[in-house]
Amino acid sequence: MHIIPVIDIRNGIAVRAVAGERNRYRPLVSRLTDSVEPAEVLKAMLREFGFSHCYIADLDAIETRLSCGGPGGPSGTSRSTFAEMVRTGVKLILDAGVRSVDDARELLDLGIDQVVLSSESLPDVSSLPALLERPDFDSFTFSIDLKHGRLLAADEALCDVEPIELIAMVVGAGFRQVIILDLAAVGTGSGIPTLELCREVKRIWPNLSVISGGGVRSPECLLDAERAGIDGLLIASALHDGRLSADHLGERGLSSPRGFTLRSGMTP
Repeated sequence: MHIIPVIDIRNGIAVRAVAGERNRYRPLVSRLTDSVEPAEVLKAMLREFGFSHCYIADLDAIETRLSCGGPGGPSGTSRSTFAEMVRTGVKLILDAGVRSVDDARELLDLGIDQVVLSSESLPDVSSLPALLERPDFDSFTFSIDLKHGRLLAADEALCDVEPIELIAMVVGAGFRQVIILDLAAVGTGSGIPTLELCREVKRIWPNLSVISGGGVRSPECLLDAERAGIDGLLIASALHDGRLSADHLGERGLSSPRGFTLRSGMTP
């Protein structure tokens, strides 16, 4: 299993996520840096942990697209922020509320390594097979977004669909890597609520690469995630407040983060 740090960006600065309640997000306070500039936060994490990948949530783009629809696109501020982050050499996995192929292409053109297609933002899941016909299909990963265990979906056809059913659709479309994240647990330190779902997913699709997170509070959570078969674990708050240190990761015998190549179809 590999640890993937998370940076949430709102109004151009890094913020601390709290239970998916985006109106409660506040500027990040971190033991690693006094800065809230996303690129500086990323550099601080790189110095401390040596991660090769980082998951980024562009909350401005996600919220704009959820409220207004349409393709939107990264703002000038976002563009410069992403460009500075790309220059660190850390590969970025970005959720920016992608709703179309054009959205995804624009992000890839900025140097983003992996573009997240999420159930919360994608208005038409039936478009997934067409996306995977693209020559750069390995630059996409799909996120199953939950809140208190219930699926968050922009596609009205998914209103009554269980998370495991959507995962079956996504796997059937050709994805071999998914993110399963319950937003209600993010930043709470209450434990990882998706463990049972991840365990079931790995039982049904043992070769599917599964990334999860949310609620990580201690080294014991790392062991729980490993036991559930999770391949990559998203963590933010526990890294910033010291509940998890580089020593903790070493003590757990986790593989070097620099050895992790995040690609659809590749299991770390």
